[in-house]
Amino acid sequence: MFKKLVFVLFLAIPVFAFSQNTPIKLGFLDAQDLFLSLPEAAKIEASLKELGEKHEKQMRSMENEFNSKYADYQEKEKAGLMTPAIRETLESELQMLQTRMQNYYKKAQDELQKAQEDLQNPLKEKILKAIKDVGTENGFLYIFESSNLLFKSDQAIDVTPLVKRKLGVTK
Repeated sequence: MFKKLVFVLFLAIPVFAFSQNTPIKLGFLDAQDLFLSLPEAAKIEASLKELGEKHEKQMRSMENEFNSKYADYQEKEKAGLMTPAIRETLESELQMLQTRMQNYYKKAQDELQKAQEDLQNPLKEKILKAIKDVGTENGFLYIFESSNLLFKSDQAIDVTPLVKRKLGVTK
């Protein structure tokens, strides 16, 4: 149903545009290039990298603790120093450490994802506003993201430079 609706709408666009005697202006841009060209993107990347490194350090510390306790467990087992009560206690400690590591890993992933969204969303909104402004100011009917295009004619206009200029990016 949705595909049929989209197909009908795309068929209607040229008919509508030609019936109004207005030229069809279609633009495209490289959103990834646009995002990465902004100075804020580098700051976001640095913040996320720093947070990721903190979590990696904590995970390594937890892994070292687990490995140390596991080595101790193996030594006691080889030496025959384990009673059933000691074995049960040590295995329980190892299991708790492993569970703690898994929980920390999940929380760290969630925190990194939330931080990424929180840091990137204002920049994405800024970019979207600039795209809308460029589209309105220059009379574009549509502006598409170039990574999703299956075909673009020579008449399609790359609006990436216009949006960069609107955002104050000089490179």
